[in-house]
Amino acid sequence: MNKPSIIISILWLFCLVSQAQVIPGDYNKNFKNGETHVLSEEPGLALPYLTEAYRVKPNPMLAQMIYTCYVDIQDEDKALPYLTAAKQGGIKDKKIDFYIGRAYHKLHKLKEAIASYEAYKATLKPNEHHELHITQQYIDQCNYGLELMKNPQKVTIKNLGPVVNSPFPDYVPAVSADETVLIFTSRRDNTTGGKRDTDGEFMEDLYQSYKINDSTWSSPIDIGNGINTESHDACVALSPDGMELILYRVTGNDGGDLYVSNLKGDQWTKPVKLGNTINTKYWEPSATITADEKVIFFTSNRDGGYGGRDIYMTKMLENGQFGPAILLGPKINTPEDEDSPFIHADGKTLYFSSKGHKTMGGFDIFSCTINTETGDILTEPVNVGYPINTAGDDVFFVWSADNKRAYFSSERDGGYGEKDIYMLERQEAKAALVMVKGQIIHCDGKKPVAATIKVTDLATQKMVGVYNSNASTGKYTVVLPAGKNYGIAVEAPGFLFHSSNINIPLLENYIEIVDTVCMNKIQVGKAIVLRNVFFDVNKSVLRPESVQELDRLLAILNENPTLKIQISGHTDSDGNDDSNLKLSDDRAKAVVQYLISKGIKADRLTYKGYGETKPMAPNDTPENKQLNRRTEFEIISQ
Repeated sequence: MNKPSIIISILWLFCLVSQAQVIPGDYNKNFKNGETHVLSEEPGLALPYLTEAYRVKPNPMLAQMIYTCYVDIQDEDKALPYLTAAKQGGIKDKKIDFYIGRAYHKLHKLKEAIASYEAYKATLKPNEHHELHITQQYIDQCNYGLELMKNPQKVTIKNLGPVVNSPFPDYVPAVSADETVLIFTSRRDNTTGGKRDTDGEFMEDLYQSYKINDSTWSSPIDIGNGINTESHDACVALSPDGMELILYRVTGNDGGDLYVSNLKGDQWTKPVKLGNTINTKYWEPSATITADEKVIFFTSNRDGGYGGRDIYMTKMLENGQFGPAILLGPKINTPEDEDSPFIHADGKTLYFSSKGHKTMGGFDIFSCTINTETGDILTEPVNVGYPINTAGDDVFFVWSADNKRAYFSSERDGGYGEKDIYMLERQEAKAALVMVKGQIIHCDGKKPVAATIKVTDLATQKMVGVYNSNASTGKYTVVLPAGKNYGIAVEAPGFLFHSSNINIPLLENYIEIVDTVCMNKIQVGKAIVLRNVFFDVNKSVLRPESVQELDRLLAILNENPTLKIQISGHTDSDGNDDSNLKLSDDRAKAVVQYLISKGIKADRLTYKGYGETKPMAPNDTPENKQLNRRTEFEIISQ
């Protein structure tokens, strides 16, 4: 037989074996098919045949073949009964106690695991340094796991159910800060193009689901608009406002690159590759983005790191591009792998998975505080505890803004597929931040408005972040760390801007503010309150924090050169009526003088003080009095 005929025959035989079905009760045929897959180095395909053969005729030699297959696919926990049977049946395998230790370890039977590891360690020679090191490392993990399991975290873990999860792998969930949108990766049979990878699984696609109520999610749909291709497309991260998506694609011969897409209305834009400071010829598998979308943390196995996968950060430059990659220091990165960073919406708590820090097995999740300006690690990484962490790999945890819920993927008993998405809940959690969310609408007609939301730190006059409302729904989400005084301005073409002031004290507990913003068109008779114009008590000198607000008013006047306005001043009812009237008049005059100093003609501006005569609310509480102390402008002609 010539060579091509031999190749054709082998391929034909392989196809027959691949297509063969397990035959219940037939030891010989199942053993033969399983053995063929073992010889072809396909342990996963061999197992159904070998386990059926073993059921019919259990024997130590076959038990060894089965546990070897499970070890090869790193499912040692499933190998335990076959390991025990092989050992009791007299199989001589130097590493059998080591494999038994791995099985017990993954099953969280840590004392039994330590005993088996010690039995294996006793057989090693002093010069078998690598095996001694690995075995001792596993023993240390088990001892640490026993410590963690003595004081388990008070959490409950729930499967998101068969609506979200499928019989196929579902993993890497990304959730908006308000937990209304879930985007994840799946390898379902309706994948774009219908292709399979070399591992036999379908290619990865992104799916999205929406929260219906506290316990129900909508049926996942293809994310659409060309996001998914015939190759691998995987979810990586979602910005807290749910408007920016980072995804992973396999392109060319490198390990894969990171891309970004933005939500415009109800459609995601065509993904754009993140810059060369992030993507390289190496592997960049995961990332996370801060709430202000100015800093990205990502992982890479590029040269120059501490070893394996390391975590880097990059900051957005003034031109909108991301700057040089900054390697986080040895407090985070180790000679082992670090992966799946997640920066909490508070802008300072970094979660990540590591094999190099003190774990109870595989990847464990750690948290620390970080300065996102410098990359300095402010606190030592802390293991988040059991059962959040397990003896297996724990990666891709994303936390809700209030720190009470986490979404993650896991292989656990009772699941619907190879991997499922779960939600973890805990009753007690601290999060020093405020979420401001709601809808931006047109005052006349209540239709959604596509607006830009600019947030300023009034103490420093620095822009904290620029956000957008959804063009289709008008919904917006802004997450702000506590301890600062913020000015918020909502702007949209053709509309008067809307301003608000949120002074957030230092706090420990999460606060949520729901605020519907009504936008007025630029028309005669329309007025707005300048919430970020400030004066000292009983004085009419503008404070420096007022500049950005006044400059927005200046911009409207410059863009509409025929516009004429009146500035009005108002006070609360405290103090003398005449004094309040004069104070309000002087304050209105100060605003007019500022605008004139910036080039606005005086004949376009009038001012008037009303004192306490036009309250917005009863003068009965400090909050209501604050509402009444205000500066307004009204359009009097166009």
